[in-house]
Amino acid sequence: MNKPGRNDLCHCGSGLKYKKCHMKEDQEVEKEHSLVQRAANFIRRDLLAFARDERFAEAFALSLPIYWNDYYDASNAEQMSQPEALRFFDWFVFDHYLEDGRRLIEIYAEEKMDDLSSHQQEIAANWVNAGASSLYELTAYEGQMLELRDYLTGEEFTVYEGGGRGNVELGELIITRLVPVADRMELSTTAAYLPAAEITDVKQKIEAAKEAYLAENPDASHTDFMRRHSHLLVHHALLEAKNQDRPPVSRLDPNRADAKVQKIARGMARFKR
Repeated sequence: MNKPGRNDLCHCGSGLKYKKCHMKEDQEVEKEHSLVQRAANFIRRDLLAFARDERFAEAFALSLPIYWNDYYDASNAEQMSQPEALRFFDWFVFDHYLEDGRRLIEIYAEEKMDDLSSHQQEIAANWVNAGASSLYELTAYEGQMLELRDYLTGEEFTVYEGGGRGNVELGELIITRLVPVADRMELSTTAAYLPAAEITDVKQKIEAAKEAYLAENPDASHTDFMRRHSHLLVHHALLEAKNQDRPPVSRLDPNRADAKVQKIARGMARFKR
C-alpha cells in the first residue's frame, strides 16, 4: 500500500485527511523500524569485528578448512572474496562450537550486552537463538519479499531481502541463515546460490549425515544437527561447482573480479600462524 499524501484521505477509511488521522502514528512506526534496522546492521558489523579478535585466532585457523573443505586455510584466508569471507564468518559466529562448547554469538551476548543500546540488545538476544544455516527453496517472490521453503524440513518463511531474488530462479536453492529483525525475517548475510543443475543429491547427503548424528545423539534437534553440520551444504556446493567446471572458490578463479584483496579478507592476515 502506498502511503497517502498529507492532504489525501487516510488509508483507514475514516474520511479524514491523512495528516489529521494516522500520519503521526505511521511516522512513529517508521521511526521505530528504522532504529531496529540500524541496530541490526550495527550488530552484523560488530559481530564481524568481535570474531576477528586475536583470542579467537586459533579457532579461526582450525575452522577454515572445516568450512571450506580444505580450499582455504590460515595460509590463504586473505584470498577469500568479500562474499566468501562474510559467509564464513557468519558460520563461524553462529554455528561453529569452540573448544569450551560455546558459540561466538553466545560469548558476544554475554560480554557485550551491557554496552549495547536497547534496540541492539533486542537484536543480539534474538540472534543468539536464531536457527542454523540451512538450504532454502525459492517458491515465490514479489520485489524484495521472498517466499522460501526450508528444503530439508518443509517449513515456509516470508523473508525480506533488499536485493530481491538476485539470480535465483523459482525452485532453485540458497544456502543462508534467517534472522529476525523487528517483525520480519531477513538473511543474516550474503547467501550462496545453488542452481537447479547443482542441487542433485544434497538432500540425501544431509539426511544420511543426520541419521548418523542422531544415532549418537538421539535427543538432538534438527537445529542441533544443522549447527554441527551446516558446513556440509557448502561442501556440496563446492563439489558441484567443480563438477560443472567452475572454480569452486574465488582464489582458483583466474578471472575473479576482485583481484585486489578485499578489505575484510585482508584483515585476516594477522591470524596466520
